[in-house]
Amino acid sequence: MTKKMSYTLWTVQGLLALVFLFAGGVKLALPVEMLTKQMPLPGWFVRFIGVAEVLGALGLVLPGLLGVKRGLTPLAAAGLAIIMTGATVLSLVWVGAAAALSPLAVGLLTVFVVYGHTATRPDSFRVERAISVQSPPEDIFGLIDDFHRWGSWSPWEKLDPAMKKTYSGAASGPGAVYAWAGNSKAGEGRMEIVEAVPHSRISIKLDFLKPFEGHNTAEFTMDAAGGSTRVTWAMYGPQSYMLKVMSMFFSMDSMVGKDFEEGLAKMKALAESQKEGVHTCK
Repeated sequence: MTKKMSYTLWTVQGLLALVFLFAGGVKLALPVEMLTKQMPLPGWFVRFIGVAEVLGALGLVLPGLLGVKRGLTPLAAAGLAIIMTGATVLSLVWVGAAAALSPLAVGLLTVFVVYGHTATRPDSFRVERAISVQSPPEDIFGLIDDFHRWGSWSPWEKLDPAMKKTYSGAASGPGAVYAWAGNSKAGEGRMEIVEAVPHSRISIKLDFLKPFEGHNTAEFTMDAAGGSTRVTWAMYGPQSYMLKVMSMFFSMDSMVGKDFEEGLAKMKALAESQKEGVHTCK
């Protein structure tokens, strides 16, 4: 987000916060009888709107000021936009077009806040985790280069024991394809190895079909250092508008990163146990 956009958003949010604090405060402070004379609505509903306006006003400014739960700001703005939509319609029906202009203008400003906090999010994402494995790169490379072996370490295999798996193309390496279709947690998708540099790097085209469509790249790199190998697992790709909205409330790095950590830990245990087995046989 540019500094100009940031300043503009803060100005609009501050003004809106004052407007809604005042409007909500009035609805909470004045007697219900007086409020229902001005607005032919149930008293409890007017009070509810007042509470929502005050909370929405606080949501516009407090997350940014305190530096916590910043995703609450566009959520608050969206809630206030809904309130203003209702106010615009009611003003248009009960009073006339002129009276509807004020809530319409305020509503458009709340929509601008939602847009400013979502559309200006990064256009791409990257999640990356790494681990040190006490095994040579060639032992680890084989666990990744062959989709048939992913079941022994992939963190997503447990999501649906009855998941349908389909292998096609090459047995391993470039051209190898793995497709899956499972329950709501596992979803549906397809992976294809597009590049494999022996014992060094593997690049995979990753297509998610359900529950959300997404087309990303997964990449594994193996860097030998003495008797160990540093394995890095990364996923990156474009960030759609829907992902931008979701990223305001859920961290892609936190959600996917913990799965990467689990998968790498299993891969490490498997590779190191294989190495110990070889040494025992010798």
